[in-house]
Amino acid sequence: MSKVVIFGAGKIADEAYFYLKNDSPHEIVAFTIDAAFMIAQEKFGLPVVPFEEVVNRYPPTEFKMFVAVGYQDLNKFRASKYEESKARGYELISYVSSRAANVGEVEIGDNCFVLEFAVIQPCSKVGNNVFIWSGNHIGHHASVGDHCYIAGNVVVSGNTKIEPYCFIGVSATLGHEITIGRESLIGAGCLITKNVEPGSVYITPDTPKFRLDSGMFQRLTKMK
Repeated sequence: MSKVVIFGAGKIADEAYFYLKNDSPHEIVAFTIDAAFMIAQEKFGLPVVPFEEVVNRYPPTEFKMFVAVGYQDLNKFRASKYEESKARGYELISYVSSRAANVGEVEIGDNCFVLEFAVIQPCSKVGNNVFIWSGNHIGHHASVGDHCYIAGNVVVSGNTKIEPYCFIGVSATLGHEITIGRESLIGAGCLITKNVEPGSVYITPDTPKFRLDSGMFQRLTKMK
């Protein structure tokens, strides 16, 4: 068991707190955030302390840290706090849900967050500071670079490479043996079957609303 300070005070920090509290050996002792963004002194009954003071109150010789923020600026904000925490001497923990499947015992870096029903197949690789949400499939021999964020129900096919600082949206599908260039954004529902250049953005349009005439609407609402 480790005593852990969570960096963050938003919704991602909420999720990290509950997962770590209920499905890990760690004890959460406090939250921390930059002083300029503090709006409360307490969260879930635990103290919220300025990041500028955290070393004095929770020294890295006795406490570990988890950086729980989202994908702002293509994960660069989370990466900056990850690096700042390490520079202050903190060991950063990772969380892998007890209901995730990691059959190949794939090595996962520090400050990773892998949620329930994620499947990580053998011979794949997950870097540092990677968030993998529920229901994802990371195929065999695939790799996810540092500081990536993979939303729920994503398929990463075998031998595909995701370079650092990428965001992959809900229910996107990445084909076999392709590379997603660094700092790329793949939107929800996208199907990608060819290599993606660094800094690319792919977005699928919303499903258009189907326009019904009054007669068709009445017939549809009467169907059983």
